[in-house]
Amino acid sequence: MHYKYLLSPGKIGSLEIKNRTIMAPMSAALGNPDGTMSDELIAYYTARAKGGIGMILTEYAFVTPEGRSSDHQISIADDSVIPGLQKLTKIMHENDCKIGLQLQHGGRRAMGENCDLIAPSPIAMEYGARVPHAMTTREVYDLIDAFVAAAVRAQKAGFDLVEVHCAHGYLLNDFVSPRANRRTDEFGGSIAGRAKAPVEIIKGIKKACGQDFPVSVRVSADEMVEDGNKKRDSAAMAMLFEEAGADLINVSCGVNGVGKGIAPAARESGHNVEAAEQIRKVVDIKVGVAGRLTEPVYAEMVLRSGSADFVTLGRPLFADPEFVLKASEGREQEICPCVSCLLRCYGNYGHGGIFRGCMVNPFSMRETTLVPKPAEVKKNIVIVGAGPAGLETAWIAAKRGHHVTILEKNDYVGGQFQAASVPPHKQLIAGAVAYYRTMCEKYGVEIRYNTEADKERILSLKPDTVVLATGGQALLPPIPGLKEADTLTGLQVLQGVQPGGKKVLVLGGGAQGAETADHLGDYGYDVTVVEMRDGIALDDPEAVREKLLERFKKNDIKCLTGTTVKYIHTDGVDAEKDGQPVSVRGFDRVIMSLGVRNYNPLEEQLTGLVEQVAVVGDAVRGSNAVEALYQAAVLGCEL
Repeated sequence: MHYKYLLSPGKIGSLEIKNRTIMAPMSAALGNPDGTMSDELIAYYTARAKGGIGMILTEYAFVTPEGRSSDHQISIADDSVIPGLQKLTKIMHENDCKIGLQLQHGGRRAMGENCDLIAPSPIAMEYGARVPHAMTTREVYDLIDAFVAAAVRAQKAGFDLVEVHCAHGYLLNDFVSPRANRRTDEFGGSIAGRAKAPVEIIKGIKKACGQDFPVSVRVSADEMVEDGNKKRDSAAMAMLFEEAGADLINVSCGVNGVGKGIAPAARESGHNVEAAEQIRKVVDIKVGVAGRLTEPVYAEMVLRSGSADFVTLGRPLFADPEFVLKASEGREQEICPCVSCLLRCYGNYGHGGIFRGCMVNPFSMRETTLVPKPAEVKKNIVIVGAGPAGLETAWIAAKRGHHVTILEKNDYVGGQFQAASVPPHKQLIAGAVAYYRTMCEKYGVEIRYNTEADKERILSLKPDTVVLATGGQALLPPIPGLKEADTLTGLQVLQGVQPGGKKVLVLGGGAQGAETADHLGDYGYDVTVVEMRDGIALDDPEAVREKLLERFKKNDIKCLTGTTVKYIHTDGVDAEKDGQPVSVRGFDRVIMSLGVRNYNPLEEQLTGLVEQVAVVGDAVRGSNAVEALYQAAVLGCEL
């Protein structure tokens, strides 16, 4: 497709940008603990600059030490950080990429149990949170000075633009929000009063840095909370920011910690577009918009429609730093897709407890530690299984120069990802499978379908290395009555086997069980879930789980939590809850959905007959896709 808008030049104030794409200011958690720029963070930004993005907005930088919001957040609080930032801006400019710094103060979301939380009014962020100290008028003016001083440092460090963070429940968002601001001085009351702090910051930056130094303002156009700003409120406020000298309104949503602006797959694509459109109607400056713009064609549509002047890409650039470059070269099928799972970018910081990342692309935010270098010795590698772990290992190994053959027993690739793509709002998982298959094709991986791998067949290929990615099987604990009961597994149901009847009982309320129930409820079945733990889908990211439970309520899916199954009948179970017996009977079908156990029948047979045997994914142990894909990426780099 020809992206005549997405790839056309644009301007923010006097700043010329080569295309209409902006990298969103999302934290990679890669900064040094002292707030200085790290080599890892520079490498992360460099990959996106080389990938064709028009301008990068850095993750939030705290303007005062007290305003810090995370352990690995970068600082713009004093002059000592300027040299490290200059290194970043120099490299960005060498790669034809503009770079802006986002200025932030955590306010009620500042880190540390003993820090003095500040806010416009003494209102806690949410139930159980500490009540902040209400700032004096003098303290507000000091805050304004701190933001302006930070902008001056950013300009000295070579940044092309600064962004004033006025969104997501941080301090300036609290000032503009009627939910958080109950002040009666000049910084409260009317819209103009609540907007005065950021307005004065914008004016101060323009005075200190010059009228030609662009200023962006990040806004939560819809705070998604009771008594918060809605689209029309933010449109009115945008006019005040424009009059103060702002050059870009960068539209987001939500107040993290209360109303979630973090968008799982269940939230519609481009969910902030209407808000951006409303703001664009009332201002003459440029408007950018973020929010699940996960495909180039969708971003192009937003720009062609006139809803915004720029698209702000966040998680799509976690998933693929070359998103823009691949679109410009007609390689859309090679774009590693964001599936909006939230499992690594929000739900799980992952291996080492430090790094964020991307489930689909484990290389993200590991640009210095996980690098697929050309293989010194080219090997003949046979991989058993074309599930996600097998495919990921295969294309990486082939890219490095190995000859790779996959033996797959089915006539399709994807393994359990095929079933995982079936429940509501999980169809994007199929896009991940298509991406892995495309990458295998690109790098010459031979996939032999309908091929059952056994010892003789594998050895006949004379492999140097065999990778066993044979996956997992349904976990069926030795519960009395199971062998006699006519049960199905959740995997069978998601693969298309009809339960029969109308009323079904799903045993297991973890991720797989919850998604099986979600799928059946969406198709009109009367569903009850029995779960041993005290909640449903407890391992899901909060925003994903919240939407899931909304659908459970809509479809009247009943949940018995804290309940242990003691005996399985054809029409239900005998169980125990709070030490008391419970009979759950009268169902047309019982569905076992308790997760997976590893399936690895070949390792013992091949050990000693092949130079190297490696096992990856669920074949190691029944886990999840996050773990399996990370293991596969590491293995692909090490073979």
